[in-house]
This record gives sequence, C-alpha cells and structure tokens, in this order.
Amino acid sequence: MLLLALPVACVALGGCGESVPPEVLTVREQLLLEQEPQGAVTIEQARRQVADNPEVTLIVKVGNRNFEDWSAEDQATFYVSEGYPESDYNIGPDHDPSTCPFCRWKWKEEDSYAVIQVVDQQGEVLPHSAGTVFDLAPGKVVTVTGDGSVDAHGFLVVQLSGLFAHPG
Repeated sequence: MLLLALPVACVALGGCGESVPPEVLTVREQLLLEQEPQGAVTIEQARRQVADNPEVTLIVKVGNRNFEDWSAEDQATFYVSEGYPESDYNIGPDHDPSTCPFCRWKWKEEDSYAVIQVVDQQGEVLPHSAGTVFDLAPGKVVTVTGDGSVDAHGFLVVQLSGLFAHPG
C-alpha cells in the first residue's frame, strides 16, 4: 500500500521532481501489483502461445542492449529483455551474443526482447513516457502480465494489465 501512496504524496507535496498528471496516477494505481503474479514463461514461450492464449506473464528486465532509449518520450511504450531465470536469453549487460560462439548459432533477436505498452481503457497507448507512468530504470527486474501478440516483425508486444516491481 505504501508503494501506491508514495506517488500521490510526491505529487501532492511537489517534492519528487516533475509533477505527474492525475490520469497517470490513476493508471499507475490500477497497474501496480503488490504480489508477484505466478505462471511466468519466457518471451520465446509467450511468442509461441499467444495465438492460442494471449494472456502472458513474463519476468523481464527493463531496457534492451539494442536500444539506447528504453522508453519512448511521448508514449507509454518500453522495451524489456528476457529476465526469466532459466532462459538462455537472460544474459548480463556485458555479454554480447553476436560475438559469443555459444550464443551466435542459436540466438534469435525476436526471442530476446519484448515491447510493453501501457494502454487506456480504449486500448490506446498513453501519451506519457513509461518513465512517467512507472518509476523504472534500465536493468530493473519486473514481472508483467497482459495480452500479448506478435507484431509483423515477429516480436512480442504486450498490452500491460499488471506490473510487479521486484525489490532492489
């Protein structure tokens, strides 16, 4: 509960940097989860299952080594990298799979990251950065839930319905 009260206090007191619009606070309150959802799968598994069952739960790391900016400035869309503990795609920030002899033969870019979208009730992406909606930074581990689909390029896109931020 403290996690949800802090953003309201920051806006009311004006002590946490830029003010957050009330509609963003409402969305944040609706999406932040107090307990981690169960049943997480890898990005690779989710890509294969969304045609049959679009509801996915992923353990991911905010950001991706391929993109300098992890979030768009004018829309609540952000990149995440695989964070599932047993996944071959859960790599450290200093590991480059394109130069690793073990990774290079099996690495598929589309299995290594996903795109998360924070949408309103009409399914439209919010016109605020994900950094404004959530207090996240590259490397932060989160568990996300939502409806997934595979885009025209083969990448997993998830419309967020819940986000649990891991401690630390």
